[in-house]
Amino acid sequence: MACHTWMMPAVNFDDWVKAVFAHPTSEPEWYWDKGFDEYWDALGLSDALTVEYMTRLFLDPSQLKPYSLGQVAQAIWFLIAESSPGQCAHTLLMSGVPLKQRIGCVDAMVDFFRVFVAPAAPDEADEQKNPFHTACYMWWDIFPSCGGPNAGEPRLHLACLNTMAAVLTMPSELCRLSALHGLNHWHLHYADKVEAFVDEFLRKTPGLTPRIVGCADTARLGRAL
Repeated sequence: MACHTWMMPAVNFDDWVKAVFAHPTSEPEWYWDKGFDEYWDALGLSDALTVEYMTRLFLDPSQLKPYSLGQVAQAIWFLIAESSPGQCAHTLLMSGVPLKQRIGCVDAMVDFFRVFVAPAAPDEADEQKNPFHTACYMWWDIFPSCGGPNAGEPRLHLACLNTMAAVLTMPSELCRLSALHGLNHWHLHYADKVEAFVDEFLRKTPGLTPRIVGCADTARLGRAL
């Protein structure tokens, strides 16, 4: 009798969203549990499918209505952080996934900040005490690239920088702080572009608060925020 090996079908998008977000907030977070590897491997995700699902989520964050901002914050750390055991954002650096698809995911982050983050944080940012604000503020700090030569292609880097520049224009203090924090880190490898983006933002945006102006000046010089 012939022996056949059957591959388990990959999880669909809706169930992937639940797998990422449908967990109580906890310390340590759910994804540090001993059974995580078995749980995550059972989803059957490829790098390309992970990029596809993240892109769909960023383009249409209405999927997150059932979840608290605390759960979303916890999931941001899981999806974006370089140190996350899920290694989801690392798929954006994988050459085995078409570059166009990876760039599309980075571009979709603009929609996530515009459609979800900005409305969820309409007032002053509190990135020190509010977990959701902290996660959004740290987005590009924990992202597994800051534009270095061994962490993504130049076209991917440009997409990241353009995404930060787009988020910077949003009338939300949290969005602007997140973008400036990211641009600060990317100044190391892309000083000219960071300085140009910040200069344009300062020149074209009236009524900026002293806090934003100060953070912009700091990011323009590539100093730690």
